[in-house]
Amino acid sequence: MLVLGVSSDDKGAQLEALVHTELESQGYVEVYSNVIRSGGNELDVTAKRKFSVIGADHVTPVVCEAKAYQDPVNLPTWQKFLGKLFIQRCETPAAIGILVALSGVNGNVRGSYESLRKKDGGLFIFDGRNLLDRAREAGAIASEDKVSQAAQEQFRRGVLGVEPAYYGGGYFWIVRWNDEEYSVVNAHGSRLLAQQIENLRTALEGSVSGKLMATDEAQAQAEARHNIKIGLISRLLQGGTVTLGDSHEDDEREAFASLADEPYSYTENRQLNLVPANELDAPGVARFFTSLFESTTSVKHLAFMTGRNHDSYIERLIDTLPEQQAGFTLDNDDRLSLQALAPFFPSIWATLAQPIQLITTHRISEPGLADEATLISDRNTFWDEIIKVVRQDFMNVFLRGFLYDHLGVADLDEVIEVKVKSKSGVIGTMKTKTRTAIRQLSEDFAGEAGTRHALIRMLPTVAEPWEDSHPDPIPLEIALNAGTSRATAAGVSSDTVR
Repeated sequence: MLVLGVSSDDKGAQLEALVHTELESQGYVEVYSNVIRSGGNELDVTAKRKFSVIGADHVTPVVCEAKAYQDPVNLPTWQKFLGKLFIQRCETPAAIGILVALSGVNGNVRGSYESLRKKDGGLFIFDGRNLLDRAREAGAIASEDKVSQAAQEQFRRGVLGVEPAYYGGGYFWIVRWNDEEYSVVNAHGSRLLAQQIENLRTALEGSVSGKLMATDEAQAQAEARHNIKIGLISRLLQGGTVTLGDSHEDDEREAFASLADEPYSYTENRQLNLVPANELDAPGVARFFTSLFESTTSVKHLAFMTGRNHDSYIERLIDTLPEQQAGFTLDNDDRLSLQALAPFFPSIWATLAQPIQLITTHRISEPGLADEATLISDRNTFWDEIIKVVRQDFMNVFLRGFLYDHLGVADLDEVIEVKVKSKSGVIGTMKTKTRTAIRQLSEDFAGEAGTRHALIRMLPTVAEPWEDSHPDPIPLEIALNAGTSRATAAGVSSDTVR
């Protein structure tokens, strides 16, 4: 475990503060740091343990030294500590002595300690591992495996290793990407805010070798790596080939390796291949779609949609709906509607590939209550979610031009009826019918971010889109480079970034 600090003194002070907090959490009282006793005997931390013996108070003093050395504690330092404990025991023979050596102790010290411990039960040595174990038991910090997995999922990058760290009263994790770059996340593996990283920067630079990748920088790199990976998937879906050695770029080789480990792809003769849709199990096909939107995805990598190259994977995803959604099913008409809609809207894919909590939670916790009435309610919930994400994709400023020009999606008709009821009957009914259309603008009217496609509220007298004429599509290459799109991993929203 690392104790961060801008200097050696700061690191020592941080470790003393950690030991101070740990002793208080275990019930010790009168805990003080940097105590100077008579004769100049300086102690890092002192404390007392009080307990009652048949109505009388008994006090056990604690003498503690905390060493945040990079190397194991050596014999002279150990002997100096023993001297301080001896002086304290001249006054109170029952005093306990604790040496906290962050990097442990060397062999000579370990031998001396084990010999003394046979006769002295009040002598202890703890190291960083002991402090870390205590933090895990208290739930203050997650396990190494969980943090490593969380960092890899958030940054879409292979993790070389993670190391716990402490500073300013809190735990963190140093995430090593390689020998030269690292990032820092919180105790449970989540990203820190930019200001939190800046608050740690000086201490990190004083304690950790290499270049600190701040959140924004690491996120930008993660998005770039993600788009390389999705670009390879798009190429494969469109019948292209991806062979190890096609590129000498490190990021593309890393993307190739990442895809080779996915359940929906495999390598053969140094060539990457997608597993056929009908051979994927439920987790495999779900992973295929969730991996497309783990980070912001460029619209240009959705080119495979124009050739409907993804249809077989969507069919397989719909086939596995009961497995993805805890036994939930659709009737035949609903299934046909979903099959018709899903190929056009990326956020539907993300929704189907993740558990919809309002459906799955009660089905898992109370499986016996899944009667016909519950099924009807769940189906309404399901379509609420699908309608929500369809609307969001339709209105997505960067996606809508691609939908209109190259997928033929033109209008969204919505009919809403709301009844307000009292205890005795219906008070009133409200009905609305709206028709929102995507239409192409001339170059003179190009709007936000240069987009040439606007959302228009249509009058009831306007012809249906199949009865109207439409301008020539903007060339596919231009439409695909319009911007970026994100269908969230939760599958409940869609947004855009520039």
